[in-house]
Amino acid sequence: MSIRVLIADDVALHRELLGKLLDRQDDIMVVGEAASPEEAVAATGTLQPDVVLMDLRMPRHDPQGGIRAIERIVARYPNVRVLVLTESDDDADVRAAAMAGAVGYIVKSAKAADIAQAIRAIHAGKSWLDPAITGYLLDDYRRVMHDVRSRPVLTRTETKVLQLIAAGKTTAEIAEQLFMAEKTVKNHLASVYRKLGAKNRSHAVSEGYRQGLLK
Repeated sequence: MSIRVLIADDVALHRELLGKLLDRQDDIMVVGEAASPEEAVAATGTLQPDVVLMDLRMPRHDPQGGIRAIERIVARYPNVRVLVLTESDDDADVRAAAMAGAVGYIVKSAKAADIAQAIRAIHAGKSWLDPAITGYLLDDYRRVMHDVRSRPVLTRTETKVLQLIAAGKTTAEIAEQLFMAEKTVKNHLASVYRKLGAKNRSHAVSEGYRQGLLK
């Protein structure tokens, strides 16, 4: 049985060309088209496709049009799989589409064979991410992990001391609140300075916020 596909794109030429390319596949049948997010949602209900090919920027001036349509389709028709087919390779768009419920993401510059393969994959219950985007996401992940590993690790007491400094407490007040000697507070404070590369209290607080240790 052929995979029933609905094409949602506000550019008529894109819909026409994509339809012709997919019609050449023996196991894929284009059952309809939609030129707006509203049409995409309505056509999904009427035509009951297996897969919706969804452009994100639809119409052109609304970058969230496709996202809203995905959310509505997934909520109303949970058996329908949504594959994003768009010009954007921005990682923020990939995340937004995934959060909305799309199970696949591929760029319009992909070959027809790759688009068909993506359709087959998500119809079979798998996810699909364009290889051209995977590299960007892995680079972002590596940068995030590097930042996390590079972040200084404060002990629980050092963190509490830093929080109290940020609250404007004096050394004596901190010692009283934490039930320790002022000298001990100063030792913890010296350790905080060293780990954060800070020269004084205000600098330590500033670095604490910058490095995500204070909120």
